[in-house]
This record gives sequence, structure tokens and C-alpha cells, in this order.
Amino acid sequence: MPGVPSGRACDACRKQKKKCDEKQPACGRCLRLKVSCVGSGQQRFKFKHEQFSHKLNQNDQINLALRLRSTEEQYSFEPPRACPSNGMTSLTSSFVGAIKRSTDLRYNMWWSFGIFLEDVPRRLGSNEALDRAVDAVTTAHAGFCTRQPVSVDALAKYSYALRTLRVYLDDPLQASASSTLCAVMILLVCQTFIGSNGNMVSGHAQGAANILQARKNFGPRDDFESKLFLSLRGSVLFEGLYNEAIELSPEEWDVLVTSEFDKSQPEGRILRYLAQAPGLIKRGKRAIRNGEDLTALINEVRPIYENCKLILAELKARTVAYETSLNTMKETFITQILRAHYLRTYGVGVAITTFYNCMLQALDPSDCTCVVESRALVKETLVHAQESNMYRPVGAGYVIMCLSAAWVVTTDPQLRSMVEAALVDYYGDFSTPHGVNIPRQLEQVNENLWLGSTAQMKAIFNP
Repeated sequence: MPGVPSGRACDACRKQKKKCDEKQPACGRCLRLKVSCVGSGQQRFKFKHEQFSHKLNQNDQINLALRLRSTEEQYSFEPPRACPSNGMTSLTSSFVGAIKRSTDLRYNMWWSFGIFLEDVPRRLGSNEALDRAVDAVTTAHAGFCTRQPVSVDALAKYSYALRTLRVYLDDPLQASASSTLCAVMILLVCQTFIGSNGNMVSGHAQGAANILQARKNFGPRDDFESKLFLSLRGSVLFEGLYNEAIELSPEEWDVLVTSEFDKSQPEGRILRYLAQAPGLIKRGKRAIRNGEDLTALINEVRPIYENCKLILAELKARTVAYETSLNTMKETFITQILRAHYLRTYGVGVAITTFYNCMLQALDPSDCTCVVESRALVKETLVHAQESNMYRPVGAGYVIMCLSAAWVVTTDPQLRSMVEAALVDYYGDFSTPHGVNIPRQLEQVNENLWLGSTAQMKAIFNP
């Protein structure tokens, strides 16, 4: 029964006997018709019985008949049955298909959300919270790739996953397990595809921080958790800027963001500066509210801002140098990944530098240099948003955070109008059941990055 290739067309095109372009994660026809696309670009095999062309002589025929009769008497034959399959096998297969490295970077979960995803399939079946989270994200991702509205099935599975996670968090032993922490991260990923009711603070990152604090050791305990921390740190960090319920000590923030994978790289170094921001925001708000002397805080924030600018220059130089070298290199999967990585890390670097520029303006309104530099940061963000179009929607989802920071840091009506237009465009990639309240999102960012300063807030909203 040799396996014979039977083509790479998706199930829908095969059923309708239509030509399939075999693109991943969804073919052009399914995208156009807004139907679920299963199996596009995947090699299938059909099995055929081998046919023997030679003829048996009479003696051979008699000997073959005797052997068959002897076999039938020894064994009780039954009709062949289908290959064994169950829900977990199906779930694992679907998830593996959803995280393939070869998937278009616009929809690639592995590249957008972390290499830890490749270790998840082997953990399925041992932690129900993780199983339900994987089921929810796989269903939501499949619908998102075909640009369909969020389905009732995806929302139901997400709700079921949340209920299961709550049960696991009530169990001290299960709450500290790596798989439970992974379930939290995957539900964060799932929110990308189903929306978060227009709310910037999901609460999942806060839950992850609480899990880490409840354990004896805050940092990663094994290789899997080290990979998980690479993805989790960004979510906890950025939510930590807006969610005061995430209360980590400076040492815990540092452990969260420091990774052997990139601690010597510019992206790793600038994240360590970002890890100081939640604490500085809280202290700044308190100092401004109480009318305290801000000199000490200014002297603490300014060097961080200056160092962020230096690292940002490194990130930009690396990106430009690599873009130039691509002219003499053959395009491969690795070159595509590196190009996307350098572009993304530079964009995140611009956002982090913008955060500190805004905080410094709040602490020292007389600093004209920060105002001038803020305009340059906004323009750089707009250029970056344009260059990142090729990775939309999922691969460029982080640009929304960059644009939000750019809107808050400037009072220039023309620049703000340009940023607003880009924000509306990018938010359009992610349909949510209740829509997105962009003004409320921006107000939340404004409140925190301007350290709750009433004077600066009025200048922002009434320029």
C-alpha cells in the first residue's frame, strides 16, 4: 500500500473541484468567500493496493490458496477499521497546523507570540486548563485567518477556557505549574483574535504576575519556562504601565525581563529600562499629586531616557544595515524572519523611548528639548507603521501600542490627526464583538504616561 501524493489543495477547493492556489494559512478562494480553509498547502497521500503483473502457475496458485486457508484458520479476521482517533489527537493536529513556522508571517503565531508554542503539543492531555486554552486559540485563529467575524464557537471555547483556568488557579499545586502559566499566556494570545471588549487591560497579564509571585522562585524554572518568559514579559510589562494592580518589586521586574537569549542585545537592554517604568510611573503620580519636589525623579528618569535614545540608534543602525545587505542575499525563511525581527524590535524601541519622553515632559514641562524630540519620535512611529504594513494583521499588531504612545506624546494637531488615522486603520484589522473605543484607550495611556498631571492632560485634550 504505497503512499501516492494527492495534491496540496484545501478541503473546500477539493470538494468543489476548484483550482486552489495552496497558500497558507488560507487560500485565496477561501479568503474571498470568507469560509474556513483547512489543509491548504499540506501534502496528502492516498493509498493504493499494489498490482502484480506476473501470472501464477497452477502449483503457485494451489500453494497460495493453502497458505491463505491456514492463516484464516489461525486468526479470526475482521473488516479493517478506521485509524484510531480522539478529541485530543484532533486538537493536537489542529494546533500543530496553526503554529507551523512556514505560515505566512502575517498570520504566523509562532513568530508573533513566541517559540514556546512549539513545546505546547507535548504537554496537551496533562493539564485541562492548557487543553481548553489551546482549543480556544486554535478555533479563534482559524476564523481570524479567513477574516470571518468572531464565531459563537470561538467565544464559547474562550469562556470555557477561562472557567477551567479559574478552577486550576484555586488549586495551589496546579496554580504554580508551568502548564497553567502557559494557559494564561495562550489566553492572552486568544484575545488578539477575539478582541478584549475595547479594554486595554485584559487582566490575564496580572494573573500571570500573581502566579509568578506565588511561587517560591519568581524566575523561570526550566527551559520551557525560559522560552515562555520571553513572550510573557512583554505582555506583563506593557499591561503594567496601565494596570496598577500589577505590583512587582524592582528585582522581580528585572528577573522577568532578563533573558539569556537577548540580555546582551539592544532589544534586551532596552526592555530592562522599560521594566523600571511601572515603578517610576507610580512614584511620579504620587509626587505630582502631593506637590513634592520632582528634582530627584527627574534626575532618575533623564539618564534612562538618554540611554534609551542610544539603544534606539543601535536598533535603527542594525535595521538599516540588514535592509542594505538584503540586496546581495538570496531570500530565505531565515532572512525573512530576521528582517521582520529587526523591524519589530526597532518599533518597540521607538515606543519605549516615547514612553520615557512623555514621562520626562510630565516631570519637567520646561524641557523644550523633549518637546522637539517628541515630534521626531511621532514621525518615526508613523514611518514605522507604514513599513510594517507587509506584516499585518497579526505580525504587526504591536504597532497599535506604538501609535498610542505617539498620539499621547505630542500636542501637535496635525501629527495627532495623522496618528489617529493610522490607529483607526490598524484597529480595523482586529474586529471585536463590541468594537473599540479608541478615545477611551488613548485617555488611559495619557493618564499614565503623563503621570496624572492635570495641566499636561488639559494641554493634550485641549491644545
